[in-house]
Amino acid sequence: MKAYKLIEIPIYVFFIILAVLLYRSTATFPETSQNTTAIYIKILAISLGILGFVQVIITFFHENLSLKNLIKSPKKFLTLVILLVLYVWMINVLGFNVSSVLFMVITMYVMGYRKHIKAILISILITFSVYLLFYKIFEIPLPKGLLF
Repeated sequence: MKAYKLIEIPIYVFFIILAVLLYRSTATFPETSQNTTAIYIKILAISLGILGFVQVIITFFHENLSLKNLIKSPKKFLTLVILLVLYVWMINVLGFNVSSVLFMVITMYVMGYRKHIKAILISILITFSVYLLFYKIFEIPLPKGLLF
């Protein structure tokens, strides 16, 4: 087995395990959320689990469809993974709104988008849209950080 497959397969297995844990976490949701939010989370978990399983199969049987061949810039990819981990951490400190705007602006910059004002406006618009959809329409509270 090639070395990169030894790295890829545990990553995909991690996503399968994450899917199972995500699905199981819906059991602790309040009764009022079981027919709304819990169903949505279950669909996401099932999708994540299926996609993780498919990726394991692809990695075993198809040489050209591996993650190694699909990632054109490993440095950029690693930077995005680090940004995603920092984003999850920042949500707990800065809250959803501030963290999301910062994450999107920085991600756009890392990916090569250099129109800073437009990037900031797009990030604010997307974050505001998510806020309206989840907080105002679905009445699902978004994470509040320690600072905001």
